[in-house]
Amino acid sequence: MSEVPSDFNTQTVASGGVRLRCVTAGRSADPMVLLLHGFPARWATWRRPMRALASAGFFAVAPDLRGYGDSDKPVGASAYSPSRLIDDVAAIVRGFERQKVCLVGHDFGGGVAWGTAMVRPDLVSRLAILNSVHPVGFEREIRKWSQLKKSWYIFFFLIPRVPEWFLSRRDFRFVRRSLANDGLSRGDIDDLVEGIRSPRALHAAIDWYRAGFWDGVRRGIPRAKVDVPTLVVWGDKDQYLNAALAEPPPGWVSNARVVHISEASHWVHHDAPEKVAALLIEHLASNGADAPRPSANGERAHSA
Repeated sequence: MSEVPSDFNTQTVASGGVRLRCVTAGRSADPMVLLLHGFPARWATWRRPMRALASAGFFAVAPDLRGYGDSDKPVGASAYSPSRLIDDVAAIVRGFERQKVCLVGHDFGGGVAWGTAMVRPDLVSRLAILNSVHPVGFEREIRKWSQLKKSWYIFFFLIPRVPEWFLSRRDFRFVRRSLANDGLSRGDIDDLVEGIRSPRALHAAIDWYRAGFWDGVRRGIPRAKVDVPTLVVWGDKDQYLNAALAEPPPGWVSNARVVHISEASHWVHHDAPEKVAALLIEHLASNGADAPRPSANGERAHSA
C-alpha cells in the first residue's frame, strides 16, 4: 500500500466483493464530502482540496476508485460498468455510516458523480463537477468534429491490449508528456501516474472507458434530471473538452452554477487549488439559495 501523509487516515470499504481504499481528512463527525478522481489519478489528486475542506469543517473522503491505486482490480470490462461505479459510491456512503454526502468529481470521476446524482439522488445533498461532462451534453457535442478529434483516445482505448502497451512503454512517457503539456509540475505528474502504476491498474483504467463506451451505446444508465444544487468549475485551458461542455444541458440540471477559471487547464484543482477549494467550501456550506453569488476569485459565475 502506498504511503499516506500523517495528517490523513485510511479506511477500506467493501463494494460487491471489491475492496476500495479510502483516504480521509478531517473529523469523522463533520459533514462528509466524497471526492472522485479521474484518469490516471488516485486519491492523492485531491490532497490540497482535502486539507482545505478539513480545515473548513468538512470530513473529506477520497477513494482509489476500483482499478486504481491500492484498491482492488477485478478482471473484465464489465466490472467497471457505470452501474458498478455508482454502486461503489453507495457502498462508500454506507461504509462511512452516512445517508447523504456532498459529491465532487473530476474527469471520469465527474461522470460517476453525474450518474450517481441521476440514478441515486437520495445519496447526494450537493454536487460539484470539475472539468467533466454531463452525458447528454457530451453525446450532443461529440457529433462536432472539434470535439470528436479531441476524444480520439476513447476509440483507441476500445482496441484490445494495444493501448495498455502504448501508454505504459518507457515509464508512461506518452501519459507524462500529455500531463506536461497541461503545465503540470514533475511532482504532480509523478503522483498522478501512481494511479495506474500498480499491477493491472492501467488495464483496469482503460476498461473504465471500454465499459463506459458500450454502456453509453446501450443506454444502460437511465437519464434523469438532476435537481440537487450543482457547481461546475471549469478550467478554460482544457485541451480535451470543448468549452461548450462546461454548461450542463438545459432541461437536465435544474439548479447549476458554472464558474470558469481562465488560467487553469483540465487539471483545474492542481492549477488553482486555492480557488477550487474556496469555491467548493462556499458551495457545500451554502444555505441552498437558488441565486448564484459572485465569485470571490473574480471569475465568471452564472446560472445554467
